[in-house]
Amino acid sequence: MADTLADKHLKDFLAAAPQASREEIDAFRELVEQYFLGTITPDEFKAKRLHMGTYGIRGVKDVHMMRLKLPEGVMTPAQLEAVADVAEQFSKHIAHITTRQDIQLYWIPTQEAPLVLAKLAAVGITTREACSNSVRNVTACPYAGISPTELFDVTPHADAVTRHFLRNPASQRLPRKFKIAFEGCPEDHAKTAIHDIGAVAAIKQEGGQPILGFKVYVGGGLGASPMQAILLEPFTPATELLRTCEAAVRVHDRLGDRKNKAQARIKFVVKRLGPDAFRKEVFAERDKLPNYPYKDVAVTQTHEQPPVPAKDIPTAPAVHDTYKRWAFTNVILQKQAGYSSVIIRLRLGDITSSQMRALAKIIRRYCGGFVRTMITQNLLLRWVRNEHLQALFSELHTVQLADTDAERLYDVTSCPGAETCQLGISASRGLARALEQHLRAANLAGPDIDNIRIKVSGCPNSCGQHHIADIGFFGSAKKVGEHLAPHFQLMLGGMTEEAKAVFGQPVTKLPARRIPEAVIDMISRYRQERQSAQETFPQFAARVGVAYWKQAMAPFTTLPEYAQSPEMYRDWGAETEFSLGGMGPGECAA
Repeated sequence: MADTLADKHLKDFLAAAPQASREEIDAFRELVEQYFLGTITPDEFKAKRLHMGTYGIRGVKDVHMMRLKLPEGVMTPAQLEAVADVAEQFSKHIAHITTRQDIQLYWIPTQEAPLVLAKLAAVGITTREACSNSVRNVTACPYAGISPTELFDVTPHADAVTRHFLRNPASQRLPRKFKIAFEGCPEDHAKTAIHDIGAVAAIKQEGGQPILGFKVYVGGGLGASPMQAILLEPFTPATELLRTCEAAVRVHDRLGDRKNKAQARIKFVVKRLGPDAFRKEVFAERDKLPNYPYKDVAVTQTHEQPPVPAKDIPTAPAVHDTYKRWAFTNVILQKQAGYSSVIIRLRLGDITSSQMRALAKIIRRYCGGFVRTMITQNLLLRWVRNEHLQALFSELHTVQLADTDAERLYDVTSCPGAETCQLGISASRGLARALEQHLRAANLAGPDIDNIRIKVSGCPNSCGQHHIADIGFFGSAKKVGEHLAPHFQLMLGGMTEEAKAVFGQPVTKLPARRIPEAVIDMISRYRQERQSAQETFPQFAARVGVAYWKQAMAPFTTLPEYAQSPEMYRDWGAETEFSLGGMGPGECAA
């Protein structure tokens, strides 16, 4: 390619990037050039760009989504500002937080991708192995290091696993993707039971001395065939963590189904062999591997430091009238006396470039320089001094980042769905928006329903984690008369906790446009028919059973005649007729 101003900018950013990133971004730049010159095929290019976190977008050519790996969800202010710059230039001013603590940026032209990679690498962000059949982003409890209930901070241990597998030859060409999650709290915020590996903090006493380790679970996953992870062993010493994880990955690599991608995840290896035979395979593989030490193997407390108080933070500023609700729903006391963490609720996981820049300044002032993404598509600010909460709220409110009701009924989780995903059938994001609007308009609120979680996916693959929601939906289509209409399958009763995953039971398909009124009816029925105020919605839903819900939802399964209400046949947010145009083979397993 000719030496241009863009090339100069790329070189400038690469100069600040780690050596490994410089080498692979240079190689990717050459790959892009080969693609446009026609010396490699589109399929060859696809396989290699996916390894660099670069996905195709529905209905367009040579414009991509880029997925940024954020190990344990940790971000610095400089990283937020770099993402803000890229989002402003290419991604319609929006960054999207995923249910795997990643960030996704959209609408990036192929020829600009190397520059974007270099700009991100300069602040320590990589997209390497954020997609493709490799070990994906390693997630961790966002409260790690500050939770009053944790055994120890799992962050450095999760980070050791990240560093071990990144660019590791053992994880480059797996039969299918591989997801790892860490948890230190009994509440299991990380959802370890639905991961290929879930590592839960454990401590064992030997000779009067505490030994750090993990309960290691293997073989969980959602998708079209959800499965609960099995316990590999009740205590894996931290000194054995890396080679235990690698042994499981190697068994997956050796025994995973490379002919049928729909059966290629490690959960199918566990199912095919059975738990006991699978354990034997992993332990035999582990015996062949060397021990992999890491410097933080005995770390129990967070390395993060409290912020140095800024002198200009007012202790009692004027606050908006929603402050009390925000303090109740979004603020959590840390185990460190005098400090709280704050959840920033992001509708649909979206944050704008201007909000990211403002947040970077806020983090420097209030939070010791770090923020964490959450699998609930929100952000967590840590180390906020209790006396600064009102001032923080005022600053967040100014930039529209002080929405209340984080992690509650209105806080609906959604994958990108048919807006951008090639597998998306219907508009999950549009439905999620409509659900919040209608629930608010119906004034449905209160402690008895606050904890009901709704999750929406645009297809059966569960990127929105609908299988583990109290009320879950996944996209489908159905012909009504002569017209195709967007529908969603209703699932009820999903949940996870350590060592347990209950997957929602299918009830019925509902037209997309009738779902908000159906959900309002469900919640109203719960309030009217529960046995006592102590009976939770999940308990009620399970007690009355699927047959009850099918009958209750029957009135919401119909649509009026098309000529009478054509808008009812459109997806939420759409101005044109619903169709399956633009769908194609997903690239997740390419």
